[in-house]
Amino acid sequence: MADRMRQIASAAFAAVVAVLLATGCAPEPASTPSPTGFASEEEAFAAAEATYRAYVDAVNARREDPASEPDPTWFLTGRALEVDLDGDRRLAEMGLRIEGPSRVKSISFSDASDTQAEVLVCLDSTASRVVNEAGEDKTPSDRASVVGLEIKVIWAIPSALIVESTTSGSQC
Repeated sequence: MADRMRQIASAAFAAVVAVLLATGCAPEPASTPSPTGFASEEEAFAAAEATYRAYVDAVNARREDPASEPDPTWFLTGRALEVDLDGDRRLAEMGLRIEGPSRVKSISFSDASDTQAEVLVCLDSTASRVVNEAGEDKTPSDRASVVGLEIKVIWAIPSALIVESTTSGSQC
């Protein structure tokens, strides 16, 4: 039974780290990409990087103060929003939460078009931990402290949104 709980906690934590835990709200319909008119791939990358960094900042602020704004889910749509809400629900069902900040260790350009950009992120969760309702550390001992993520950002009106976040096979 303890092994099963550990597997469930580890799986839930991995899903949450892939998208960073944010507090839940009802999912909105997926946004429709719109052309950006960016003059270059560099401009598209800068916008995707700014969106992802703002999302991480919102997640970290929400972990410190549940009423903080912006709500991290405001940066998500589609599959990224669904996975985030599901991860949050699963942790709550198990009586777990994530404490402490994550930080972007690095972000690099992968690909861009006039409607989306893909970036590779190394997310450092060294300072975060999974705790139960009693405040006991339940962080899986085999958790990687730095995770590689592939992030897809779409250009939607009125702002860019993260539509997909998956773990990457690349080393950070």
